[in-house]
Amino acid sequence: MTRTDAPSRPVQAIDELEASKLRRLMRRAESYRSAGQDEAAADALQRALGVRPDHVPALLMLARLHLDHERHGPARAAIMRALGGHLESPRVALDLIHMLNQLSESGLMAEVAKQLPPPLWDSATSLTELAQELALAGVLAPARVFARAALERDPNHPPALAMNATLDVFHGDLAAAAEHGERCLRFVPDDPGTHWLLSRLRLPEPQRRIPRIEKALARNPRPEDQAYLGYALHNELHELGDYDRAWHALESACRAKLATLHYRRNDADALFDALLGWQPEELIREDGCDDPGLIPVFVIGLHRSGTTLAERILTGHSRVAAGGETYDIRAALRRASGLHFSSELDLRVVQARHALDYRAIGESYLRGMAWRTGGKPIVSDKLPSNYYNVGFIARAMPRARFIHLNRDPLDVGLSSLRTLFSHACPYSYDQLDYVAHWRNYRRLMEHWRRLLPDRILDVDYDALVNDPSGQAARMAAFCGLEFEPAMVDIDRRDDAVSTASSVMMREGIRRDRGHLWERYRQHLQPMISALAGGGQAGI
Repeated sequence: MTRTDAPSRPVQAIDELEASKLRRLMRRAESYRSAGQDEAAADALQRALGVRPDHVPALLMLARLHLDHERHGPARAAIMRALGGHLESPRVALDLIHMLNQLSESGLMAEVAKQLPPPLWDSATSLTELAQELALAGVLAPARVFARAALERDPNHPPALAMNATLDVFHGDLAAAAEHGERCLRFVPDDPGTHWLLSRLRLPEPQRRIPRIEKALARNPRPEDQAYLGYALHNELHELGDYDRAWHALESACRAKLATLHYRRNDADALFDALLGWQPEELIREDGCDDPGLIPVFVIGLHRSGTTLAERILTGHSRVAAGGETYDIRAALRRASGLHFSSELDLRVVQARHALDYRAIGESYLRGMAWRTGGKPIVSDKLPSNYYNVGFIARAMPRARFIHLNRDPLDVGLSSLRTLFSHACPYSYDQLDYVAHWRNYRRLMEHWRRLLPDRILDVDYDALVNDPSGQAARMAAFCGLEFEPAMVDIDRRDDAVSTASSVMMREGIRRDRGHLWERYRQHLQPMISALAGGGQAGI
């Protein structure tokens, strides 16, 4: 990670000249980039790299320029070069880790964090920012180590308190999450993310927290913060049983979130239409990675359909590792296509699928997942929206299997509306957008079943919660395993859960989550009507 050469005095003088030239070139590159003159910025960066080929800031800025123009290959090459350079400051190290996160290189992030333990960092701020990057990548155990180190460095650091509260939730320590969250609010009373996190804990006496959320909302914060505060208010009012006020808070929160998005239903329709073009002959070609050493099982379905519960049960088996929600398939498709895209899948990748190297896709995916397995022969990947990628996965990894969760669309629809996602599910903040997406998703899953009847296991959510042992046995058999009773003892496990269901998973298998939509029936009439065949959804 660092340069180890020890230059003599004459070389040191040259280095000082190099450093001065580097500073000028970097300032020039930053100025060009700020002005939108990307070609001139890239030229200045290349000249800087001519002075010092392993200059990490220049490499990372060059990578950002490539990503701005969706050029994944050159960006990744620059970031990989930066791994061998000298990390001259915590800020540079954080920039490198952030860029690795942009590439979904979670294994490399874990390795860099291992090489740079907490004592080497300069402040609670740097430690907290590193913990956040690791948490976003699903590197949860190291993230908690750095978050705790941040609090040891400064017990009253608000971002560190908020980060610890988030990781407490992921690790099931809800009492600690509440304590850290309340301490954060003592210093930053209007912090929207902390209000939202506390509202998810279903703490007693919500009437004590509602006025302070309303007070923060009255200050008319920016739309993103309005969304967090609005969802917090909705959650607390919902727990209070004041469903009309809860609905109005939810409507306002959804409008605020929609103001931050650029979702267009026509674009989504075009992607689904293209995916329906996959043909049987494409999936029988033997050009993937047939590696028996590690078998991935993808748990898919709409967000809020029970995928977290299904994965928790599946990974209770002694031979199945919990991979969690990863974007490793997206990372493999980026590498194969050379296109850097931020959504789950890009239409251009689907259109270019005939030219992709499927063996490379499979190999890079399995290599990237290896660190998550703990030596177990089967690993789960629970990104629900991998239903987009079934064709790519099936061709790239002939041994891959899919467990697909089905749940009542009204239950899923309301739960989606009530969930504040970071960037996933842009369709979920409008009832008719949700129904249009549900229809597209349903016809796509029917298409995959026709093409891959032996590789997809459908699991009904209601059956899963009412007969968990029976459904666990089905999932185990589908993966070539014997049922183990420990699979259904999910409330006895202490491993981290970082999905939207992280709180509920600590309560065991609940049977009371169905038909919650009845409490909001009058407000859900657009969705109810559209699902029944009326309305304008999907048009």
